[in-house]
Amino acid sequence: MADNKTPHFRNLILDSIPVAMVTMDADFTITSFNNLAEHLTGFSATEAIGKPCCEILHSSKCDSECPLQTVQEYGQSTTGLEAEFINRFHEHIPVRIGTAAVENDDGCFIGYLEVIEDISREKSLEREKNNFQFMVAHDMKSPLIAIQGLIRRIREHHEEMSAEKREQYFRIISEAGEQLEAQVMEFLEYSRQATHKVKINLEHGDLPEIIDTIILRHQAQAAEKKLTIRSEHDSIPSVKIDSKQLQRVFENLLDNSIKFAHRPGEILISTRETDKEVIIQVKDSGPGISVDDLPYLFDAFHQSQSSSTGHGLGLAAVKAIVQEHGGRVAVKSDPDKGSVFTVRLPKTE
Repeated sequence: MADNKTPHFRNLILDSIPVAMVTMDADFTITSFNNLAEHLTGFSATEAIGKPCCEILHSSKCDSECPLQTVQEYGQSTTGLEAEFINRFHEHIPVRIGTAAVENDDGCFIGYLEVIEDISREKSLEREKNNFQFMVAHDMKSPLIAIQGLIRRIREHHEEMSAEKREQYFRIISEAGEQLEAQVMEFLEYSRQATHKVKINLEHGDLPEIIDTIILRHQAQAAEKKLTIRSEHDSIPSVKIDSKQLQRVFENLLDNSIKFAHRPGEILISTRETDKEVIIQVKDSGPGISVDDLPYLFDAFHQSQSSSTGHGLGLAAVKAIVQEHGGRVAVKSDPDKGSVFTVRLPKTE
């Protein structure tokens, strides 16, 4: 009786550990896969167990300094190795990896253990802090300097200054103030999203209808850049969503596809379903996204190398809204070949 309970008890322990944990035999074939490993990789335990680890676990260390190879060649465990993990949804996740050899009760080597800790929140906060400091130091500083400088000139020279010149200065001051206000409001809006202060009201909604309405609104804007927008929808049942918030998600993604396009092309928005989720993709034929930008694209205040406008808060809000729905958002892109943003929403009763 005790023996029958042992595997179940072991699985309960593995699933209770707050990090992804994977074990492999001597040939690097996966033998166990806990709940957090499923969440991190996007593969279920059923899909992963029995597969070579190279088919399931993909990180930036795999080709150059695989931690498992270190254990195999030198018999040395590794801890605290930071890497970038790429899961089946093409999400780029910063992780901390630890590995060790596994021995049986007789001290004989039988396989490997790999522990993977998701440190994306930790790294994201660090980058957001640095990016925000940059934004304050540069983007907010410029309009403030303009406002202060012009006010000082008006105060010192108002008597000999013509009405036309004063009006010009007032217009510049007003524009700089509006620019500063827009930056502050953009930051406050993201803050509400990031701290979950925007309430998600789930009701049955028609995703294809929402998307087609957004496309209709953007047709004129796209036509100016000689872009065609079309949709392809499978027969999607009504799902529980916050229609208003998801409208913001797809408007943002479509706005970006149009804004960054530099040649005529097509934008395709498609919807399909699986047993557990609804998948929406926004695919464009634009310039693509730099490999260096991809891991940080959904960070607040991240400004991509291809853009000199905005503060990256739109995509940060997209991620926050999708996650509030219990979903995921990821991007796959190649420079000069376009981008595909994929939103996955769970089906809820």
